[in-house]
Amino acid sequence: MSIKDRREREKEQRRNDIINAAEKLFFARGYDEVSMNDIAQEVELSKATLYLYFANKEELFFAIVLRGTLILNSKIKEEVENAEKGIEKVSAFRKAYYEFTKNYRDYIRLYTYFQSGRFDIKRIMNNEYLNCVVSQINKCPPSPSTSQEEQVANQYLNKIMELRSERFSIMCNSIQTGIDDGTIRSDVDPIEAAVLLSSISKRMSDIPPDHEKILESRGIDHDKFVNDVEDLIRHMIMNYNNKQ
Repeated sequence: MSIKDRREREKEQRRNDIINAAEKLFFARGYDEVSMNDIAQEVELSKATLYLYFANKEELFFAIVLRGTLILNSKIKEEVENAEKGIEKVSAFRKAYYEFTKNYRDYIRLYTYFQSGRFDIKRIMNNEYLNCVVSQINKCPPSPSTSQEEQVANQYLNKIMELRSERFSIMCNSIQTGIDDGTIRSDVDPIEAAVLLSSISKRMSDIPPDHEKILESRGIDHDKFVNDVEDLIRHMIMNYNNKQ
């Protein structure tokens, strides 16, 4: 290994050490209760060294949100690829999303905070982002950016939004597959249905306490409720005229 390669490897390891330290603190205390000083102390580096790797606490937070998002997308793609029919792919997507909310609660908490309005993520909700979504749904290369100003400076935030559009396109394409193979009604609009189902998936992990008590009084725990909702959705979009 050359000296240059060794230095790059050490630099990447230190970057990961910083992310691991910040992740531990954000999981334990939340974003607002952690400072760059806290992170520097946790990773046993000077604050000046910390700033050589990350411009600010926000960028570090995005790096951790990205880490969780990569895990989520990986699990969704694995489940969806293993399903055959379109309607099964839709169920597989929702199952993977729900299992992630159960097994990675800390990442879900951070992602929820990420979407809370605390950060200026609207700056990339522009034609560039929409172009990325549409290109993935249509399975074609995205159009080139028309101006340098439209490029997103923060690499972590940019990647998070790319993965978000990837999840949306997976759901859209799963629904379209179901329409094509006859398992989903032909009058279902894939994009409209994907927006609805994605919204439902996000809310399933955040049922209000009073509603949970009502369900529990009827002997319905959270897992059963999720399964019942899945069954309801399946019946909403299923093509009953399919003879296969």
